[in-house]
Amino acid sequence: MKNLLATFILVLAISSFAQAQNSLFSFNYAVTVPMGNTSEFIDNVSGRGFVFEYQKFIDPHWTVGIEAGHTTLYKKEEDKVYTEGTASLSGTQYRYQHSWPILINANYYALRTGILRPYAGVGIGTMASQRKVDMGIFSSDQTHWQFAIKPEVGTLIQPNANMAFRIGAKYLMGFESSDLVGQSNLNFNIGIVFIN
Repeated sequence: MKNLLATFILVLAISSFAQAQNSLFSFNYAVTVPMGNTSEFIDNVSGRGFVFEYQKFIDPHWTVGIEAGHTTLYKKEEDKVYTEGTASLSGTQYRYQHSWPILINANYYALRTGILRPYAGVGIGTMASQRKVDMGIFSSDQTHWQFAIKPEVGTLIQPNANMAFRIGAKYLMGFESSDLVGQSNLNFNIGIVFIN
């Protein structure tokens, strides 16, 4: 919860400095589809996610900005064996994975005006992944930090000059670290965008 609050405060602080013309601030609801190694731990699709984004136009088509978000994956596993160190336990597992990506991004908007403004972008930064397994009175809880990148595509639907809706998809990839294999997921985002 502390990490979630810190992320929210960071995004609000950044947005408070974003008073210049031609900036976008958005709040997105995220549906997460686990991929690769992440799906080996939890393979359930989750609707427990959100992303805050701030972007500033540096020319008529390009933006640079920052994004921070949170997703939660959950799965109940019956009659599974969990091994940590030299201990192995068998039983019902409750698995959780919380992810907090923080990325610097750049997007290219094909159209500067119009009701539909398609875009493509990339991001680079870090991602914290907290993995938790509960089995009866046993609980394992570890947080891992990884270098992360993401490509993204989507469109803004802009009915007026001050507001738009965002529909997009991004593939978030956390690279292998010393204590966790690479993590990846596909996020589908729907959000509201405020335009200064």
